[in-house]
Amino acid sequence: MPAPSNIKILLLEDIESLRVQMVSDLKSLGFSGDVYEAPDLKTAVQFCKDKEFDFIISDWNLPDGTGLDFLMKVKKVSKLSKIPFLMCTTMDEVENIINAIHQGANEYVVKPWDKEELNNKIHFAWEAVNT
Repeated sequence: MPAPSNIKILLLEDIESLRVQMVSDLKSLGFSGDVYEAPDLKTAVQFCKDKEFDFIISDWNLPDGTGLDFLMKVKKVSKLSKIPFLMCTTMDEVENIINAIHQGANEYVVKPWDKEELNNKIHFAWEAVNT
């Protein structure tokens, strides 16, 4: 079951140019839902309190913590725990990938991402939670 085109996405990424690129790539891949951009953990946590999302994409290295910290927080909150979570980061060491998956990430993509790989990872993560 592929991800619907109108999913609402929370994008946690501290580098503005990468947020712009990700939003552009998502739109060009046909995703038409809202993308809520958070430059740090504090903003992402606040968004999670105020809004509802269908999908989360998170960087690892953030100015006020890590995407892994955020992942672990999300998985402990019942209303958020089943949201597909894609870690998108430069952290390409096998131990980081295993750790993220062990903590509940549904997929993992290494920057710089390939648009087709990003699309596949989003659909794989969606299917992991919604089948």
